[in-house]
Amino acid sequence: MSVEPGNGLRAAAARTLNATERARRALVELHKLGEAITFAGVAARANVSRQFLYTHPDIRAEIERLRREPQPPPARLPSRERASDESIRTRLRVALDDNNRLREEIAQLREELALAPGRVRELELGSAPSHERESAP
Repeated sequence: MSVEPGNGLRAAAARTLNATERARRALVELHKLGEAITFAGVAARANVSRQFLYTHPDIRAEIERLRREPQPPPARLPSRERASDESIRTRLRVALDDNNRLREEIAQLREELALAPGRVRELELGSAPSHERESAP
């Protein structure tokens, strides 16, 4: 089986063309979605390297042009999908109640921790043989 000298070059050209098409599609998709246009973002979405984008002048120019355009504000969720003011207030109230409960629990645990060394000492003295308890200061 003989290998034609142009097969490798044709395959490389096809891979480059495929990567170029993916990069262009990624640019269009990101722009339509209103997402930030960055070399890293386009590269990730197109599954190409950033170096590939930098070395293709037409793609690079398009990325740089889109980066200079003012970005539209992010799309807001429809009102039926947004949390209501009452829902947010309820969540805040629950969080504040949890916070207060946890503060009280921490204070109680700190008190118990402060008393622990004395209790340990009492237990040590209580379990020591009687002749050691009598000579203990």
